[in-house]
Amino acid sequence: MLAERLKLFATLTSKRRWTTARATVSAVALAVAGGLWLGLGPAPALAGTNAPCGPAAEMLTKGLDAYRQSRYEVALPALECVLRNDDGLPKFYAEFYLARISSDDTAGFVDHARAYTLFQGLSDIHGGVDPDDVRRAPFVAKAITAVAGYVRRGLPDIGLKPDLERAIEFTRHSATFFNEPDAQFELSKLHLAGQGVPLDVRLGLHYLQKLVQDSHAGAQAYLADLHWHGKHVPVDHVRALALSKLAMENATPSDRLWIEDGYQNIFCGSQPDERFRAVELSGQFRRTFARSQNVDRSGPQLPQAWALGGRRDLGLARNCRNGERIDMELRGTAAQQGAGAPPMASTLTQQVPQQTTPTGMRVPTR
Repeated sequence: MLAERLKLFATLTSKRRWTTARATVSAVALAVAGGLWLGLGPAPALAGTNAPCGPAAEMLTKGLDAYRQSRYEVALPALECVLRNDDGLPKFYAEFYLARISSDDTAGFVDHARAYTLFQGLSDIHGGVDPDDVRRAPFVAKAITAVAGYVRRGLPDIGLKPDLERAIEFTRHSATFFNEPDAQFELSKLHLAGQGVPLDVRLGLHYLQKLVQDSHAGAQAYLADLHWHGKHVPVDHVRALALSKLAMENATPSDRLWIEDGYQNIFCGSQPDERFRAVELSGQFRRTFARSQNVDRSGPQLPQAWALGGRRDLGLARNCRNGERIDMELRGTAAQQGAGAPPMASTLTQQVPQQTTPTGMRVPTR
């Protein structure tokens, strides 16, 4: 089975249209990834850029610690040191996190051309890694998922045109070969919309509900919206609000803004009794669903007033159109106590086993 999947990925990557124009684009992208800016000289200087490089392991630790604190101006030069001076696993991690920083629209260091090239390089070189290799496979899977996103949207800066068919191939490979949650989420939405794949509501909901049980924030927010509008599932405002609240709790910094927007829409459209019942239901879900594996532990772990890389304050009060202040904590009110919660859906009650990491194995969390 593993050999067949490796052969499939080799076939997938060999389908790329390697024209003269594409070769030129790739050469430009590689130059950007290497730190050049289209022949116009080196990239703008960062704080600490001129500092001497230490051992690769030391620089990697420094870079990852700064990344977790959203201090990209410190993380970048440290990771660049690793990129220049190492050819092993530290370089692999440095490439991944440099790509993550370069793809972060919420920070001041966005460079999608470089991010795409780094992600593409990781997927090309390591795409056939054993999915049980905990040191590389989770990162490769996320790189392939990121490449799929760029291929789907296109990247005019380097002449990359949108290609939904190829993007779906990458997404499916990441979702099935690596069981990558974000890829499975994208695949579920495609099947529910019948976009580029056959319309298959049953399969789409299967992926989506599994991810909801695994506490994937995007899936929880998406299913909440489906329940709110009654699309593919019954209308259930209580369940929608409960799932939306859990999605906020599990959201990564990069997803928090759109998930909070969804919560605001559902909260403002709900009735007081629905809100209290949602408090009860969210508590049941919280006890039943798996502990969140979706939170990006490698990213900024900041107070709620800080989010999106620590560079945008989302702690501002939110209000509905009628002026009512939104209860972001979904506490309910004492006057509504006693209202019973609706029964749990049978498809959302299964306890999901926790994933474990082999004893003694320590790798950067993704």
